[in-house]
Amino acid sequence: MASSACASRSGNPAGMRNDAGVPVKIPVIRSLAGTSWTVVELAGGKRVSATNDWPAPSLEFDRNGQTATGHGGVNRFGGRYSESGASLSFGPLALTRRIGPEEQMQIEAAYTLALSRVEGWRQQGAQLILTGPGAERLAVLERSPVTMVK
Repeated sequence: MASSACASRSGNPAGMRNDAGVPVKIPVIRSLAGTSWTVVELAGGKRVSATNDWPAPSLEFDRNGQTATGHGGVNRFGGRYSESGASLSFGPLALTRRIGPEEQMQIEAAYTLALSRVEGWRQQGAQLILTGPGAERLAVLERSPVTMVK
């Protein structure tokens, strides 16, 4: 669900200005249900993006607020999640078993490890920050243009 409240993002290094140079208003989300995200950074500042043959890791929260699915970089995954305010955790995630290039497998391993450690979330402008123990920044995701239909 999106709230009518908006957050303005100053500086907007990621192109968060319209053609007239005016800062774009970013809706403040109150719940992750029904949202879809693409991973852009993993713990340690490792930037992540799609390659020619492999999609960027992603995360989708279904509208019923119970199931999360996504792509790890090589394999699809799915499982339960629990959200309460700023708290967030994922239950065991089932993954497909494809083998990919070593670099993609390393990204997937880092991402699935991050998901297993998630304890919370926060919105920072147009980004979703997944946090772990001690508010450690585990992953940074950006809203996907694809709208959830589940």
